[in-house]
Amino acid sequence: MSPAVGVAADVAVNAVDILIPQMALGDATSNHTRLIREMLEEKGFAVRIVVERRTRADSSAVPIEKWRGGARVTLLQHSIGSEVAQAVIRHRSPIVLNYHNITPASYFQTWQSELARSVERGRQQLVSLAPLTRRGIADSEFNAHELRQLGIDDVVVSPVLWQMDGRMGRAGPRRAAEISSDGGTVLFVGRLAPNKCQHDLIAAFAVLSRFRPRSRLVLVGDASPPHYLLSLKGLARRLEVYGRVVFAGKVSDKELLQWYQMADVLACASEHEGFGVPLVEAMANGLPVVAYDAAAVAETVNGAGIVLEDKRPATLALALHRVLGHQPLRHALSDRGVKAARRFDISVTRQQMWIALKDLVEAPA
Repeated sequence: MSPAVGVAADVAVNAVDILIPQMALGDATSNHTRLIREMLEEKGFAVRIVVERRTRADSSAVPIEKWRGGARVTLLQHSIGSEVAQAVIRHRSPIVLNYHNITPASYFQTWQSELARSVERGRQQLVSLAPLTRRGIADSEFNAHELRQLGIDDVVVSPVLWQMDGRMGRAGPRRAAEISSDGGTVLFVGRLAPNKCQHDLIAAFAVLSRFRPRSRLVLVGDASPPHYLLSLKGLARRLEVYGRVVFAGKVSDKELLQWYQMADVLACASEHEGFGVPLVEAMANGLPVVAYDAAAVAETVNGAGIVLEDKRPATLALALHRVLGHQPLRHALSDRGVKAARRFDISVTRQQMWIALKDLVEAPA
């Protein structure tokens, strides 16, 4: 169904281009892009994925240096500085801007200057992209507010498309099982990164350990930047909890589902989340959520978990201890989470995305 690569004249009249820095396995924005492509192709559109770096995740993607525009709609996925965004700016191409938020560079300057420069470039590009934007699509109201501040009037909120079938277990009453008074498994899922503040989770876990010496903290996700991981391990040693902090790294969908099923509570101390897919996955699996109220976290949890205005170690530890030690509370949070996660079922979010794009892709060429 994809048209030939080349100049605008070669592009099918019903073509839609989706620009993204790269397609990666297990990445939320990449999976979101695949699901948009599937939706549009099912409706008869010819969709090209345009990237600056080809990967084995999508070897058929069009390299950005061969892109000449000309599609009916160009949809740009934007969350970091990229050559695909720069190509849009250079060609002055009208776009639909699908915005996933950009983490402030200040979080990375100490750890990885190259990454700090990349996110800062992404924020600078965002300013240049605003006048080219026909419509903004934000995956949270938090992100939508930022687009409106840039002067983009037409902004639609449509959550991340995420196919959770491979990450779903049996949710509900199972979460109400008894936990030993000195144990429990606290889970975090996501990149190990300064803005996600796993150092705060380790500090809180050290306090929790005084009351629950057989508990454990499991951190699932790649380290970005790598030096931050070394810092986390050093902190765990200094606080004398290293042996009970599991650095699981990147895992398969099957392994991730097992962690969701084995854990007793999901903890999030992140200071910058434009959406928060792991929050949704945890709730969908009936796992109670304790999270810090920052960025889009409270919006995503939507009253189905415990959201804290203060994440000092003692405060966070006390909230975790309360959930682990109170079976009726875990049961209630589990039920509320399962219901809240239904807002993000693919059947719902796919329809929201189609409504966001329909009038543009169906407009006369």
